Amino acid sequence: MTISVKTYSNGEVFDAGDLNAHLATMVNEINRLAAIHTENQKARNLIINGDFSVWQRGISQTSSGYGSDDRGFNINSGSTKVHTQQTFTLGQTDVPNNPKYYSRTVVTSVANVANFVIKNHLIEGVHKTAGKTVTISFWAKADAAKNIAVELTQNFGSGGSPSSAVNGIGVSTIALTTSWALQTISVAMPSITGKTLGTNGDDSQGLLFWMDAGSNADARTNSLGQQSGTFDISNLQLEIAAAATDFEYINEADQLARCQRYFRRIDLVSGAVLLVGQAVLTTRSQGPLLFSPMRGIPAITFSGAGTLSAAIATAGSAGGSPSALLISVDSAFIRVDGAAGLVAGEASSIFAVGGAVEVNLNAEL
Repeated sequence: MTISVKTYSNGEVFDAGDLNAHLATMVNEINRLAAIHTENQKARNLIINGDFSVWQRGISQTSSGYGSDDRGFNINSGSTKVHTQQTFTLGQTDVPNNPKYYSRTVVTSVANVANFVIKNHLIEGVHKTAGKTVTISFWAKADAAKNIAVELTQNFGSGGSPSSAVNGIGVSTIALTTSWALQTISVAMPSITGKTLGTNGDDSQGLLFWMDAGSNADARTNSLGQQSGTFDISNLQLEIAAAATDFEYINEADQLARCQRYFRRIDLVSGAVLLVGQAVLTTRSQGPLLFSPMRGIPAITFSGAGTLSAAIATAGSAGGSPSALLISVDSAFIRVDGAAGLVAGEASSIFAVGGAVEVNLNAEL
């Protein structure tokens, strides 16, 4: 039996097959629009490593600057801190969706008007949020009822004659307890019309968490004041939106790749080969090191208990002095001087000897 339906306009009859075809078209269009919406929502979190999953430099830090969680600029002056990676208990429900790690800063305050402890995240490109409303969301707790201050900044970079940084944007006092709680802040970012960027391409927006602040910083911290304590932060997000959305999870491979635009560390155990190059002297070998493009030309340093050495098929050296030259955003030549027994023109390997070696490529803001 054929089921027919008349339209109200002209009485034309459609059978069930026609209706199913129309329904299928509608479903396909809904799916297409949903896919576009999902794609547009990707990378809405402007904080890289907001889930604190990448710690290339190490999982503990007492120095001021970059030194532990990737993209976390953990700075202090006068007062001291220990910044560490912490692991959530498997199956916990205090912070939703089972994050693996969180950031902990243990502050020891030292009284002085200029002292402070700050956790800062720099977002590349001051233009991204200028003149727009942004919303910050994060989970946090402390070892006792304590306040922290959250501040946004606009930094116009270096080189040439850039405009002065704009500090104290949207300063908010956040009351923490000993239990994890979601915190949200919405801020209207100032326009950058009439501002001048530096020529070095390192302008940024800053997101600062003040945990200890001498009175010199009162205007930037709502007079937070000085305090010791333990401060934990998880699932940090900053998005261009009037209200917070659910935390955006990035798979581990993509999160690492995003971090490595700014910093990457190549870890070599003793005996591991970094690259194959060529001996150019009896005491020198060099070769190309290739890597995915970084934000800018990286500074390359070597650390660890060991050093780099070079060897050909029949001879080698127990040590050497490594250096980097002809550095670009995606390649460099690594040179080892002080080797012995090399033959100019022969292929040679450059490898770690005497202990572990870290090759550090740094293009941070």
